[in-house]
Amino acid sequence: MKKLIFINLVLFIASSSVISQTDKNGGSLYSIFGIGDLNYTSSARTESMGILGISLYGDYVNTLNPATWTRIQSTLFSTKFNLENIRSAQGDRKAERTYANFEGFNLSVPLNKGNGWILSLGMNSYSNVNYDTRFRASLEGENYTQTYSGNGGLNRLNVGFSYIIFRYFSFGAQFNYGFGNINKSLDIDFDNAALFDTRNISSNTLSGFYFNTGIIFHGFGKIFNSKKLDNLTLGLVFSSPAKLNSKITSRYNRSVNNIDTIESAEGKIEVPMGFGIGISNTFSGKLTVAADLWIQQWDKYLYYGNHPEEIKDNFRAGIGIEYTPSSRYDESFIKKISYRLGATYIQDYLKIKGENINQISVSAGLSLPISKYNSLDVFIKYGIRGKNENGLIKDNVVKFGASVKLGELWFLQPKDDF
Repeated sequence: MKKLIFINLVLFIASSSVISQTDKNGGSLYSIFGIGDLNYTSSARTESMGILGISLYGDYVNTLNPATWTRIQSTLFSTKFNLENIRSAQGDRKAERTYANFEGFNLSVPLNKGNGWILSLGMNSYSNVNYDTRFRASLEGENYTQTYSGNGGLNRLNVGFSYIIFRYFSFGAQFNYGFGNINKSLDIDFDNAALFDTRNISSNTLSGFYFNTGIIFHGFGKIFNSKKLDNLTLGLVFSSPAKLNSKITSRYNRSVNNIDTIESAEGKIEVPMGFGIGISNTFSGKLTVAADLWIQQWDKYLYYGNHPEEIKDNFRAGIGIEYTPSSRYDESFIKKISYRLGATYIQDYLKIKGENINQISVSAGLSLPISKYNSLDVFIKYGIRGKNENGLIKDNVVKFGASVKLGELWFLQPKDDF
């Protein structure tokens, strides 16, 4: 019984009438599978450039590759929000949902800027489950509505450090505690009041540790004796597998006699390792071009010792640019704005009805300076996921995001006026 809801959902997504949405949650129906929609975002800066920033230095916090922190020059606190609109289509059925997310916060403190010794901690989203859908059916002449809902996901508390070694290498390590709840429910409501309605609820509590580490090489100018290559960087990042402790509590509510049945199961959910490579260069101190690739071995994903057939290996590729007319503090506001563009292709970790679920997106953003240490980053992203064929679902996603970066001056105590 503990897998009843999960099995129903897998069968349900392959049916032909799943697109009608209810009024509870937003999000994509594809978040039914695995641990939900994966959050690849490492910062508002990198999301607007369409990349993960595996090799991208700067005065920002990258939550994937801690080696990028070595050039942070001041204490930074950043937090990120987004608003997402999803328009889904399956055949001639359509639905639209809009919802907001808080994706986390990060605090980075330079302990020794000369050696790139940076301490960073924060809390960030790893995956998101967020869907509601229903369909009408009939059994032996009795009409009923069947509703599937899900919410929750996986978050991570992270603490790490970075350091410059051998002059031309930046190294970083980050330790993560993953935790969260994934809640799913199935409701069956009969039109005939004489029949008993049913509600099945499942709550999966998850927790476990993993780490990620990275390295960036920035000595190409020295090797090739060329100043044009001084800002060329090559980065590598590795994320370890995670064995998450899982406890599933299920409740089956029947209208008759108000009977509740509680069942529990405990086991492991094994999230596979991932690794990535990135390259970037800055030209004339104004134009930065970056590209990276991320691969994760989801073929090794295990749910209570079993590998779901709809889960497979995935990869993410992105390329982006950033242009900042001037980095001088005494320049005008317009000249200090950073302009960003990017594109991303994702082969998702899902294979439904024998077909890969892929995503493609384009993005653009601005970094608006508030003061020497503070800024507001905004971006917009448009993406397409899946397709409206073979009973699958096509999602058109528009995402607006904002990140506030508060620098060192924000932490200084004001002087007394008396």
